[in-house]
Amino acid sequence: MAWTRGLGKIGVSDAASAAVLPNAAAMAVGSLPYSDPDKALRLILQKTPDIPAWPQLPRLSFKENMYVQYSEGLPGAVVDLEQQRFYVSDEPPADEVAEFLEKLEQDDPGLFAISPDHAAGIPALGRALATLVAGGTPPPFVKGQVTGPVSFGLTVLREDRRGLLFDDTQRELATTLLAQKARWQEALLRDWSPDSVPIICFDEPYMAQLGSAFVNVPPELCYPLLEECLGQLTCMTGIHICGGADWDRVTKLPVDLLSFDACDYLDSVVTQSEAFAAFAAEGGLLAWGAVPNDDRALKLQAEDIGRQIIKGAEALEKTGGLAIDEILALSFVSPACGTGTLPIETAERCFDLSFAASAWLRARADIK
Repeated sequence: MAWTRGLGKIGVSDAASAAVLPNAAAMAVGSLPYSDPDKALRLILQKTPDIPAWPQLPRLSFKENMYVQYSEGLPGAVVDLEQQRFYVSDEPPADEVAEFLEKLEQDDPGLFAISPDHAAGIPALGRALATLVAGGTPPPFVKGQVTGPVSFGLTVLREDRRGLLFDDTQRELATTLLAQKARWQEALLRDWSPDSVPIICFDEPYMAQLGSAFVNVPPELCYPLLEECLGQLTCMTGIHICGGADWDRVTKLPVDLLSFDACDYLDSVVTQSEAFAAFAAEGGLLAWGAVPNDDRALKLQAEDIGRQIIKGAEALEKTGGLAIDEILALSFVSPACGTGTLPIETAERCFDLSFAASAWLRARADIK
């Protein structure tokens, strides 16, 4: 196996000090429907112990909305908590732009930190990791997440209802800001758990609609933004797309983990299996979002989820050079998308299924 992605990016010796491979470990996408960050962390530690992530809690505050959450420091950003409205002024104030550029020149991602009132799950994760590290049981991996520049640029609007993506200056400001917040998370995770492998995942729901009638944006505008963000990090990086996508193009990005909907969009994986198989053969990691993030989860069993993943792995085996068990060794199991808008019972079932499907796959492949 040619380790040009994934754990090969950080070196085999470094990887061996924490964990060689995920081996079908359960993983969270990001959001949970709790308002108590410590309660959310307890679920994450119980059900995704190999790769704990800080939980996004949109029900706790409008500031935890996946776009507002990363808005601090963006020139011209306006957050109206009373109306639960977030927008950016048509012309970013010159003094705010100057302050932004001054911070950027200092090359200190801490100047772009996410404050606790925008992400209560981050300090909660810090407390949990401190306990694990002190007890000598750091997790193999640890995960952070950032909204990607394409989805941020399409969703966050100016006062004139124009997306930031379509303004050269504001697009660059937003992309730079997101990259710095990702850098800050990487530094934080490395400091909190030095023996864990950090992964920062960019959430890009709109990449699933790129080129469609709904998102008529040229790919040539979007992919360089992701390359810019990914290139700012020295840790492992991921991209989460909850839908179909041009996976051949996505896999050519400098990314180490693909997180995708393997529940409703497994056909997209099968029909583009060559791209996935080549990615895995290079050491890329796969997060199979085979657990539906809706009420269907209440009726499914671990074997149902496991067999869905096996079906996808079989398609990759036929078109690539890896056997199914090798593919599973490079894999995580997760919900198809975040669970922050679900009833708590349903969200917890999604995590239960991910954990149980992980155990089912590990028993099948005889991996640990």
